[in-house]
Amino acid sequence: MPRISFSPDSQQEFSLGLNRNELKKQPGEILDLAENIAQSKKCKLVICIDEFQNIAFFEDTLAFQKKLRSHWQTHQSVSYCLYDSKRPMLTDVFTSPSLPFYKFGDLLFLSRITINFWVPVIAERFRSTGKGISDSEAEKIAVMAEGHSYYVQQLAQLVWLRTGNDVTSGIIEEPMDGLVLQMSLLFQGITENLTTPQVNFLKLLIDGETRHTTRANIDKYQLGSSANVIRINKSLIEKEIIDEQPGGLIILDPVYSTCFRYYYFI
Repeated sequence: MPRISFSPDSQQEFSLGLNRNELKKQPGEILDLAENIAQSKKCKLVICIDEFQNIAFFEDTLAFQKKLRSHWQTHQSVSYCLYDSKRPMLTDVFTSPSLPFYKFGDLLFLSRITINFWVPVIAERFRSTGKGISDSEAEKIAVMAEGHSYYVQQLAQLVWLRTGNDVTSGIIEEPMDGLVLQMSLLFQGITENLTTPQVNFLKLLIDGETRHTTRANIDKYQLGSSANVIRINKSLIEKEIIDEQPGGLIILDPVYSTCFRYYYFI
């Protein structure tokens, strides 16, 4: 099934590919390829696949998932690490009894990287380029980004670009304000697609309330009823706006949270 093409002319081009028609006739050879390689090399392999939840959108997805599991579950020399940031969709693939990958393996939910980890990383990267930053200022960058990997790196880069010799508090606050304004139109579009009770529930989270279904909070934030709060919670998780963490519910995007806190509810 593999195809190698080589051009002997002056360009000396070659290409690698697979014959799709032959592949459809013998899909098992591809699904068992990693296992066969591992056994022939007498080694162990780990195959990492990102965006795995997109398997749900494949043509005839249930049949494909059944075939995939039937092969993978027999592999002894290969382990599969399947991951994605979209937790609700990925969780459904492995926790729904009606789907082929039900209880296929262990589910590991990763928390955000802790602030204590970020401080030496940020400080070292600044100092390696000849720019000074104190541990307290490095911590401030991580705290403002709430430990969110993408925003910690983006905010740190913006601070680095604005720094001559040494970082100051003002230098950190300026790019954060810029990030919020830069993303405000996107966040506005997201917010406009939410219902009033959903927006009110986000306000509840921003205010630090943890008792979501008490009568006092339901009345204060106009959430309707405790049953409606549960529906709002589920809907916002499915929209990937909030998530359930060990410490409680959080707004996933820290810049969205900041935009809400300082620009929406004023």
